Amino acid sequence: MSDEDHPSDVEKAWEYYEKIRDALTGIYEILNMSMDESNIFYQCAVDNLENLRETIIDLLKHDYNPIEIKKKLRDLEFDMKKSLFFEKDKNQEKKKDKPKSAF
Repeated sequence: MSDEDHPSDVEKAWEYYEKIRDALTGIYEILNMSMDESNIFYQCAVDNLENLRETIIDLLKHDYNPIEIKKKLRDLEFDMKKSLFFEKDKNQEKKKDKPKSAF
């Protein structure tokens, strides 16, 4: 195989950028369809999306150590999965503990 068969690092980075952009756009569209713009939760979610976008852009503008970034992103991924996993367990425990109605 020649080098032309493998995408360059720049091409891979551009693909990742496009995936991130599409994901952020998709989340924003879901918010727009499901919530009223005057809803406080809508405003908070949009603010968080904007902060995430700005942070990603700032991250890309600086020449950080790629190994350090990978480690931090793995930590973030672990924390998110841990939170989601334990949140799921909490919800299941609440359902078990909830007394059943006699009616």
